[in-house]
Amino acid sequence: MSVKGIGKVPVIYVGSVKNLRQKKKASAARPGVLWFEYTDDYSVFDYGKMPDAIPDKGAAAAMMTACLFDEVAKPQTWKDFVKQGVLDKVKCKTMRRELADSQALKNLQASGMATHYQGVVDEDGKCAPLSKLRKPSNVLQVAGVRIIHPKVTAIRGQRLYNYTMFGPDMKNHLAPLECIFRFGLPKGSSLLRRLAKNPEYAEEIGVSANAKEGSTLFRPVMEFSTKLEPSDRYISYEFAMNAAGMEAEEFKNLLHSMTLAALWLKEKFASIGLKLWDGKFEFLRMGTGLALGDAITPDELRLTYKKLQISKEPLRQYHKIHQPKFAEAMDKAKKIAQRKDRALSKIVADLGASPTPVDPVVISAMSDMYAGITERLMGKDIFGGRADLGDVTKRLKKLGIG
Repeated sequence: MSVKGIGKVPVIYVGSVKNLRQKKKASAARPGVLWFEYTDDYSVFDYGKMPDAIPDKGAAAAMMTACLFDEVAKPQTWKDFVKQGVLDKVKCKTMRRELADSQALKNLQASGMATHYQGVVDEDGKCAPLSKLRKPSNVLQVAGVRIIHPKVTAIRGQRLYNYTMFGPDMKNHLAPLECIFRFGLPKGSSLLRRLAKNPEYAEEIGVSANAKEGSTLFRPVMEFSTKLEPSDRYISYEFAMNAAGMEAEEFKNLLHSMTLAALWLKEKFASIGLKLWDGKFEFLRMGTGLALGDAITPDELRLTYKKLQISKEPLRQYHKIHQPKFAEAMDKAKKIAQRKDRALSKIVADLGASPTPVDPVVISAMSDMYAGITERLMGKDIFGGRADLGDVTKRLKKLGIG
């Protein structure tokens, strides 16, 4: 669907999967207004925009995000969450009690979860509720906040990132964190590799050091990584709290909020026959409070349908199998990026391993996957009902990437 007048809204950032258009600039005093224009582009291994595209991916991502943000913002969603006993399914008693007694859960039941989402931009270029939309749109309107990068200092050949400009009194900015949740260890999980390299980390996050691929964790695990550095790196809770400029109580609220949101999301996908293994959130500070931001799509989540992968993982597996030089170069590039301020794509190009377009059969299956998940989640055939997930998973399995 084309959006009337979109060309008059200036692009302020071109990302690997979406463009940011600015309706109103954010300031230190108040949020602005942005249009998130989701494209059909995709990215794997944090490379950036890949050389081909997936039809309908952008609209599917926008519709899924709008649907989930709509629901998570309603107090009734969280009252139902408690009534349905979702917390009772958490095996770890300590975590279950902590979440049940948390101020975060009380706030959610009273006011819902704050988000930056404001509505969908329809074909007339107007912000409208999702329920009023006649056709799928790939553009969402959100509250815009400032993106403030940490300062960089080079010491003895290493690039050190200074986050001291962030503080609890700073308003209207993106928290410089990737907030990662895990319910298990599916194929491709980075946690498997990191546990193998550092068994002591298992004790730190409450995971069995002998955890195997495909296993479910005893309790949900929450991790943090950097967001605004050339290459993301995992960081401790203490580093995350200080990097985001949070007091201990606010950081605890963030941790509880992301855990509750993850548990709700897991239950939501289970209700439509999908299993959620892991994913990530982004939070931002609007005024002085925290709000859920960015997107919730298969690009941010790892899902399975009848034990077969239906997220971005099939694309990762495809490149590992059919373009191994590219996949290996990405690992090298991330290490180089920690020393040099260069885009990963440029480093990979220097290594002579830039990616090439994938098999069109894979692109077709992935397009139907994105559309199918969104239709199932919304309960509407907004893409013509063409995408049956059973058929999609069979096609991906046949290709060896499911």
